[in-house]
Amino acid sequence: MNGSSSPAPTPATKRSRFGALARIPTPLIFVGSIGLAVLVLWWQGQIQDLGRVLGDAAWTPILIAIPIYLFSLALLCYRWHVLVVMAHGSSDIPRASEAFLTSVVINYAAPVGLAVPSRAALTKRALGLDASATGTIAIWEIGLDVIVLGLGTVLWLILAPGSFAAVGDELGNSAGRYAIAGVAIVALVLGALVFALRKQTWRERLVRMATRIALAPKERPGVAALGFGVTAIYWILQGVVLALLLHALSVDITFTLVLGITSLPILIGMLSPIPGGAVVREALMYVVARLAGVSGAEVVAAALLYRFALFGAIPILYGVTRLWITIRGDTSDPSPAAPVDPVTP
Repeated sequence: MNGSSSPAPTPATKRSRFGALARIPTPLIFVGSIGLAVLVLWWQGQIQDLGRVLGDAAWTPILIAIPIYLFSLALLCYRWHVLVVMAHGSSDIPRASEAFLTSVVINYAAPVGLAVPSRAALTKRALGLDASATGTIAIWEIGLDVIVLGLGTVLWLILAPGSFAAVGDELGNSAGRYAIAGVAIVALVLGALVFALRKQTWRERLVRMATRIALAPKERPGVAALGFGVTAIYWILQGVVLALLLHALSVDITFTLVLGITSLPILIGMLSPIPGGAVVREALMYVVARLAGVSGAEVVAAALLYRFALFGAIPILYGVTRLWITIRGDTSDPSPAAPVDPVTP
């Protein structure tokens, strides 16, 4: 027998390794993700592009936009807390905010659509949620954004002359890539469902989970309405921020232009089977700009400033969240089994 061979890991060993990973402090995950995200942005050349854009921008509108953006991102943290209450009946605002902000940074470090699953997993760990509650939060966060952005898109299509034809042409150019990616994702999901539905216990579990997710707003309609209201206010503030950034780049601002940029490209990127919407998001921004009679280059430059506004605001809010947790004497990640005190929004 060769003495160099090692025994296969036992289930207990695997659980021990997973437990060690699960005990990694959230602040360490946040700092590591920030460092990796900076490297990714530098490698993509976006940090260099930001310097060129800032050199041509007026600073007064940017300075006005900064506190508005910070407040709007704090609203997103609060919305995540509201969704936890809707799904679980209780929450902890600083812990929910910490999980949310960390997940956003993870998405920067690995931009392949990991934001929602990572923030769901971090929230599950921090607040001791079950799988149904975690799924409810993740699904309805996307659902609220889709509802609000969808309404904004419909309004823009009505207000912008020629928008239907222009958008149809642009989406038609990308239809091939989207069809291939969409078929692959559908096949993957169907394969997973077929495998999961083979056992009766799994079928029953999936039906119960899907029912709970679908009916969550009905169980707590007041909380669900609050979540919708917060979402609407958030996207209105994003329009204000984008208008200020466009003004900083000497773009003539109109309501239709800001509405178009804030709704359709972001919605398409969110629903795209290609991570981040690939090139189609920027292409749709060009379409919106062309229909409004302004330069598409400045609009995309404003979108770059908008992207870095998020990256700059996250560490500030994360520092406030950690300070909140530290002041109340809760300096370590709670056990997933720990009870959560009810907190109503």
